[in-house]
Formats: sequence, C-alpha cells, structure tokens
Amino acid sequence: MAKGSNVITHGLSGNLGEHTLVKSKRYGPHLRRKRGTVKPAPLNDQMKQSTQQMAKANIPAKAIFDAVRQEHKDGELWNKLVALFRNQQKAGIPYNTTDLKGLECHSGFKLQKLMPCTDQYFQLSQTADRMCLLLTLPAHPDWSHMEWKEAFQYRLSAIAVYPDWATGGFVKETVHGPITEFTDSIAPFSFEWNIPAGAGSYIVFLLAAACEKGRPVNNAHAKGMRAVAAGTVNSLAT
Repeated sequence: MAKGSNVITHGLSGNLGEHTLVKSKRYGPHLRRKRGTVKPAPLNDQMKQSTQQMAKANIPAKAIFDAVRQEHKDGELWNKLVALFRNQQKAGIPYNTTDLKGLECHSGFKLQKLMPCTDQYFQLSQTADRMCLLLTLPAHPDWSHMEWKEAFQYRLSAIAVYPDWATGGFVKETVHGPITEFTDSIAPFSFEWNIPAGAGSYIVFLLAAACEKGRPVNNAHAKGMRAVAAGTVNSLAT
C-alpha cells in the first residue's frame, strides 16, 4: 500500500494555536493538543519526590559519564549509571563507586570479550600519594573475531577517575601502556599515577584498543573498556 501525505499537516512545524505538530513513526505527522490544555496534569507528592531524587542521582552519574564518554561507551551507559546511583539512594547509603566494579562501558564491545577480567589478573596498590595497577595476563588480548587486512598491535591504558559526588566534577588520571606486538613475549603491565589531593572514592577503568601502524584505532568495535577496580582511597592505604 502506498504511503500518502497528509495535506493538512504537510509542510507545517511548531505550534498552531493550542495544537502542536508531532511526528510519529506509527501515525506520521499529525496535530494534537498541547499537554495540559484539555486536562491539567499536576504531579503528586510521590512523583515530585521521585523527580527530585532522579535529579540528584544525575549528579554522581555525570561525574563518571563525563570522565569516560570520549574513551569508549554505548548509548546505555548513562542510563546504567543513573540507575546504579538511584539504587544507592533507595538503599539509603552514601554514593560510592564500589557497585561500579565490573561495569562494561559498551555492552556490544566488551573488554571481557578481549581478555580475562577476574581479580586474579589485577592488583591495585597504594603507596604514599601514588596508585599502581599491576596486570599479569596469561595471554595477549584476543581480537580474532575481527577480520583485519593488515597486521595490527594493541595498547592497554589505565584510566583512574576520582568523582566529586556533590558537584558532578571529577579528577582523571590516564596512563597509557606501550604499543604491543602480538609476537612479543607475555610480560606484566604496570601503570602508576598520582592520587589527587583530597581524593575519596575512585574507580579504575582498563581500556584495550587495537592499533594499526602504531596508532590506536578510534572505533568502538576495536576497543573494550571495563571498571576493574573501585573503592575508597583510604581502604588502600598501607
């Protein structure tokens, strides 16, 4: 059946009196009354409280999301973060990063698919004002599911985020490992960085990126990123 055009709404946009033009996949362009013009839609107290709590959960979610959004993410990361901090609210516990450990930043292209991510391969330690992440992998990350026309390498990076729960701000420390050939012998990877003054909670992401001609490939399908450690700075003090 041929799809025709609506001569009434064709070419229109915006508002027409008390009506507004909407575009629907199911009904196509059509006019409807503005919300609230026929029947007021006041928010009850429960809905108002829920809205306020959701707005508060957006603040800690923003700290984590803004820190990693340029590294590797999918379209659901924001919703996952808001839901996580909303659950902490409902449980009546202070915002923290502990529940973020194991979070994959992209559900389609996961770090877990490229390499094992269990605790036995990751060791985070703190000395004075520095942190160190030590990786002892049994094998190189595996991109065998990709069809590469040319030889490629990879790079591992540690990204530490120290969020400010009150403002949604953050301090971020990024340490890149070497460009590694798949023919290289397996050796531990070590990443060290400074702890920001006054830091409380932290979360450490590990980013694996395939490289071509010594440069990381800036495509989601060539990466994986996961939260491999999380907690509070004081808990690591020795």
